Amino acid sequence: MRRKTLIKSACTMMSTKLTSEFEDWLNLLDINAIADVSDKVAECEYFLSLAAQEKDKDKFRWLISAFFGAAYSFFEIQALRAFHDHNPQTGERIENDEALATLRRYVHVVQKQNRPNFVKTSGQHDVTKLLYEFRKENTHHYTLSIMISSQELPEGFQFGNLSGKGVPALSFCREAMLLIQEVERELQQHY
Repeated sequence: MRRKTLIKSACTMMSTKLTSEFEDWLNLLDINAIADVSDKVAECEYFLSLAAQEKDKDKFRWLISAFFGAAYSFFEIQALRAFHDHNPQTGERIENDEALATLRRYVHVVQKQNRPNFVKTSGQHDVTKLLYEFRKENTHHYTLSIMISSQELPEGFQFGNLSGKGVPALSFCREAMLLIQEVERELQQHY
């Protein structure tokens, strides 16, 4: 209930007249159902921690697939957030240029002018390029190929299907996780 009171106070401070329709909507809104903006980082960490313990190849692939989805979603959500920030004094929607500049060091960010709520990202940094490629192949083309390169599992799992040419799966995902955590820290400085 405290959050709804804060929202009403914020609207009043911004000289927004609270209509009865808006108040009805606000009373229906369950603020506790809305996840924190850093939730995708925690989701990535969760799936990676489970994968780091999983020795069954199929279950490992499923967990990595979930990790890729959460990682991709992290960048998409952060890009949308940067395009739709707000001025704390007026409540007016603004683009957060600093957050966008940070994101653009790691991913390409494109907003369609005719659809401002549509924001798309793609890999820019070496790690995000590979992350996006693995995710795209796994989501749109075929199931993620996982090879067993050693009996020390799950460390011995590799992405790919050509012997001697695989990418160590956990090593890559840990590198991607470190990058996501770094991007999150940098972005927090701009909000």
